[in-house]
Amino acid sequence: MDFGLLDEKLRGKTEVGLLSTEEYKHMLRDVYDHIKGRHPHVDTFLLNGEGILCPLKTKSFEFFVLLGVCCPLHPFEDFISISCCMSQEDMNRLEGKQENIVCDSVYGGYSSKSEDEIDSNTFVVTKSQMFYDYYFYKYDAKSFYELEKRDRMQYLSSKCNKGRMIQDLQIFAIIFTSRVYEELARTIRKALISRRKNAYLLFLKDLSYERMITIEGTECIVIVDCPLFECNLELHIPIVTPFEVEYAFSGEWKRFDKNSFSIEPEPKSDCTEIDLVGRAGRILLKSEGQNVPYCYGEEDMSIHNGESGIPCRYDSEGI
Repeated sequence: MDFGLLDEKLRGKTEVGLLSTEEYKHMLRDVYDHIKGRHPHVDTFLLNGEGILCPLKTKSFEFFVLLGVCCPLHPFEDFISISCCMSQEDMNRLEGKQENIVCDSVYGGYSSKSEDEIDSNTFVVTKSQMFYDYYFYKYDAKSFYELEKRDRMQYLSSKCNKGRMIQDLQIFAIIFTSRVYEELARTIRKALISRRKNAYLLFLKDLSYERMITIEGTECIVIVDCPLFECNLELHIPIVTPFEVEYAFSGEWKRFDKNSFSIEPEPKSDCTEIDLVGRAGRILLKSEGQNVPYCYGEEDMSIHNGESGIPCRYDSEGI
């Protein structure tokens, strides 16, 4: 950390978010002590980042000190971050590569190609498995530091399998974790409703198991989040991304992108009112048997003698 640059950046600031991932927590004390010693008037908040530092996943602050790998899709506005110099051996090895290069923020955040031009002929310079996984699953990129390679085909196949699984479901909860994705969430909802599905929106920053398990009355949860983050929670209902919803209704295998969604709403039916009644009826039928029986007074547990034989009429039926 360049403490001289940090002092310069903190001039005139009143608050700072000190955001760190687990890998760089050993730097927290030195940075915190420096800020409190040199800038006692600055309120400093210690924050925890989950693998990747993304502004969509934390509270807003006037200034950030970032200790970790930053999200390449959503940059922070006013910040200072750590940097690391590659060894001479690694630099020589990198210069000999003819492929495209993508570096994480610790190594300068450099990319020789734009996001749309990245392909499998790309080396990702990072020691963050989470950062590399994003480029591996999406582009089949290579790891410069030879990080673990997952089973990409199994991963993509599981996405398509989930897409087929949710085709016939009726009730969807669409969760967006940031206002950045609100418009995409509304687009998905509109497409589902036009296909006679029931869909509602939820704005949740916290995707913990405790929060998700409380969502009732739905058959599927659609997560609209920063694509570098993977929701691995196992619930009794499927959890999918916009990609699976798109595949469910298009049946087309496109270039993988978690937040890809290009399905247009279907034309409105001439029998809108009947459609609405039908959807409501299906929900009521699904809720049958979920009520709890309750009776007033004491229950009669005595055994009584009844009449024998077969009844020939029901004179008091319905009375």
